[in-house]
Amino acid sequence: MDIHQIQYLITIVDNDFNLTKSSRVLNVSQPALSKLISELENVEQIQIFTRGKGRITGLTHTGEDLIKHGRQLSQDYDELIKSIHDRADSKTGSVKIGIAPVIISTVFNRAIPKFIQENPQIDLQIVEKGAYELQKKLILQEIDLAVLVSPATYPSVQEEKIYDGSVAVWFNKNHRFHNINGPIPFKEVAKEKIVTLDDSFMVTYQTNQKFIRNDLRPNYFFKTSSWDLILNICSEMDDAVGIIASPIGENYAGTNIEHRDMDPIFPWTISICSIKDVYQDAVVKYTKDWFVNYFKNHQGHK
Repeated sequence: MDIHQIQYLITIVDNDFNLTKSSRVLNVSQPALSKLISELENVEQIQIFTRGKGRITGLTHTGEDLIKHGRQLSQDYDELIKSIHDRADSKTGSVKIGIAPVIISTVFNRAIPKFIQENPQIDLQIVEKGAYELQKKLILQEIDLAVLVSPATYPSVQEEKIYDGSVAVWFNKNHRFHNINGPIPFKEVAKEKIVTLDDSFMVTYQTNQKFIRNDLRPNYFFKTSSWDLILNICSEMDDAVGIIASPIGENYAGTNIEHRDMDPIFPWTISICSIKDVYQDAVVKYTKDWFVNYFKNHQGHK
């Protein structure tokens, strides 16, 4: 016996056991309603209604007990459904989203304030960690979503791309790269003193993989977690180059520095990630969809 069958029985009682009237209320045919009653009594092996001259006249003691408890079940069910819909419609709740600090200060620097303004009832909790730590937290379900440089390194992570950029080589105007037109060949970058982010950053892992695939042995001069320090070093040293994503360097205020794409192009793609085959609360799904739509409409306008 399911909740809808119980609600049908309650409707019959509330309409004075008149099946014709009840069938109109329920928008079913009278024969179908009669068949439902008969099958229900046979399956459950109970008699719910009393009968006289082939018509339903009232409730048996078992039927009275069923309707009494059924009304409470029906009320609880309706309140449950209303609560679920209200929660989804009102967009309330808490969402933990992990984002690397570099991505927060560049790609998400306008998106987060906009989200907070438009969704004051959502408690957006930002967890700032490196890519590897964020993936681990996501898999352990310590955070609801993670914003990562694509591709993720765990197969259970489901990605939805939201931002396309590129990793560039940075140098000052006295460096030899200044006189090269167009993208800088990757093999030429490997010959320089390289200043880049430390090994906790996905872009450094991807850079290392590119060097290995091209059988190159780079000269890592300095690694740090501070992107502005990288650019300061490149600005001051004529023989050093930096490797960081183009959008990061656009925040740099110095004028004695420039950047070029590398050849072949080195993509810097950002994805918002969740775990495959794991149920998402409505507010988490809404938050993910909001950011996906935001970047769909603001690509290139951080």
